[in-house]
Amino acid sequence: MDSLVDGQLNWQDLFRPFTQLLSGIEVGGLSRWFDNNTFYRKPTISGKVEFKGGDLKRYFRADLLPKDGHKKAILPGPFTFASMSDNRAYTSLSDLVDDLAHSLKAVTRELQGLGYDYFQYDEPYVCAANLSLSDLQLAKRGLETCAVGKSLVQTYFGDVGPAIDILLDCPVDAIGVDFYSTPLDSLKGHGFDKVLACGCIDGRNSLLESPAQLRDIIQKVREEVEPPNIYLMPNGALEFLPLSVAERKIGVLGATRRVLS
Repeated sequence: MDSLVDGQLNWQDLFRPFTQLLSGIEVGGLSRWFDNNTFYRKPTISGKVEFKGGDLKRYFRADLLPKDGHKKAILPGPFTFASMSDNRAYTSLSDLVDDLAHSLKAVTRELQGLGYDYFQYDEPYVCAANLSLSDLQLAKRGLETCAVGKSLVQTYFGDVGPAIDILLDCPVDAIGVDFYSTPLDSLKGHGFDKVLACGCIDGRNSLLESPAQLRDIIQKVREEVEPPNIYLMPNGALEFLPLSVAERKIGVLGATRRVLS
């Protein structure tokens, strides 16, 4: 693996750490996590959102990672964060996204000081149905504000095709695509000039892929999308799988890389 995360085992959901690290956010009630049979505590926006400091090492466990490896931090994207919160303080979604983006940028700067050099911003909400162009442009502005250093915007749980041109114009190095939700045709003809983080392992299905299957997927992506480079990744977090299955799927990724080398 070229970059490593600590597993986020003390994160109850994608947003929960930031109810502690940012002001103006409280833990709300249970809400369904997209179309999965699992839930998250909806953040309640009760005041101005700012990074208030705190112990980042509680949630970003660099001490668990090899000292000589690339450390990657995963954070919520500001558009997804704002869209999936209960906003009781801001008169406009745009202002909330902007304050979240600046707060996440401050967190990212602190993480750079802790040795992190790669940042993943999860923006699954850009794949939601019936988003307007202004919605997608708002997501872009959020990423323009918070993306620092080497960065990846990760999408999942939906077809990213309608948003792909906007994301390709964002100041990130790579775009993560869930190929179990996005057909390959959605990416053709868009001039894909960023690294494509290929979500070729299905984190919502216990069936085990094979290196041969993943090799075929990667070859089709190379031929039809023609990105400058490809990362091999799961299509999203592996929290929906039993630990033993998740470990085996990660092993398949390593075996696939060796096949493609």
